[in-house]
Amino acid sequence: MKYIVTCMILFLGISTIKAQSEEITDRREDRKQRRELRKEFNESLSEDQKEQLEYQRELHKEHRKSFRATYNEEQLAIVENEDLSRKGKHKALKPILSDDQKALKESQKKEMKEAKSKFEATLTKEQQEKYEKIKRRKGKRGKKGRKGRHTEKEQNDD
Repeated sequence: MKYIVTCMILFLGISTIKAQSEEITDRREDRKQRRELRKEFNESLSEDQKEQLEYQRELHKEHRKSFRATYNEEQLAIVENEDLSRKGKHKALKPILSDDQKALKESQKKEMKEAKSKFEATLTKEQQEKYEKIKRRKGKRGKKGRKGRHTEKEQNDD
């Protein structure tokens, strides 16, 4: 009897370890494919398109910096709290943003959308396909709610 129980536990342990190693291998392969896709996409871009992407990155950095400069002491304490996750910080900050900060955030969001759409308008059909694949993969992380179920908002979007 003990032998059977020991064998079952051993079998379950080995199968769990094997499944985990396969999952890690799958993730590594997926990461490698994403990296290749991004590399191909970046190589296919013209100099002007690369400059537009760089402009978007710099604009985003500038926006972050200028928005952070508007924080009061309470907001800074939240942002600098290392015990909170990024989502936790966002959740704690959102209700205490001033109207000016909300307006700034909206204007920055609008400016980023304009820069992004200007960039997307320059893409060829082939580049658009790669760009869509990259965007799709980016969105897969964290798309599901608790226990793998879609959140209510995502269900309404589908």
